[in-house]
Amino acid sequence: MSAPSPDMRAPSHRTDTVLGLVVTALGSAILIGALAMPRFEHRSADPLTVPGITPGLLGAIILVLGVILTIRGASRRSTDAALSITHWTPRAVKRTAFTLAALLIYGFGLFGNLPFVPATAVFIFGFTVTVELMRADRRASLAQTLLGAAVLAVVASLVIWAVFSKVFLIQLPG
Repeated sequence: MSAPSPDMRAPSHRTDTVLGLVVTALGSAILIGALAMPRFEHRSADPLTVPGITPGLLGAIILVLGVILTIRGASRRSTDAALSITHWTPRAVKRTAFTLAALLIYGFGLFGNLPFVPATAVFIFGFTVTVELMRADRRASLAQTLLGAAVLAVVASLVIWAVFSKVFLIQLPG
């Protein structure tokens, strides 16, 4: 039995390949831009504090993930339509719309208008509770969901703040 031809791949695999190439190009552009930023060697700056370190690391991660997605999409031979992004269930549309709305509220409403830790904690808490309540297979009680989301929100927002402000030396709002 021979392998199916590339033309018989599922649309999702073509989408993965094309999107992987786009993500790879984006990661490459970010990495190139970060490498072009000044390094302040003439000032004997610490290499971990130069302006391009964080965008460079993020660009490299995006680049690697893009390559992985491209390889995965190019190597698939399955015709399983369950993986296709062209056929959305109503629940998937609802979750995606909620995610976009929540990110816009965080980005334009909370971030910069409140100190970073409370803004991020409110976002993580609200997002987690809402997504959990959207799940049809949720097993946790409402009290467990609220408590878990609160712990996650506080711990995650403090860890994110610590990593960015103490490790990457990025000044966050508030």
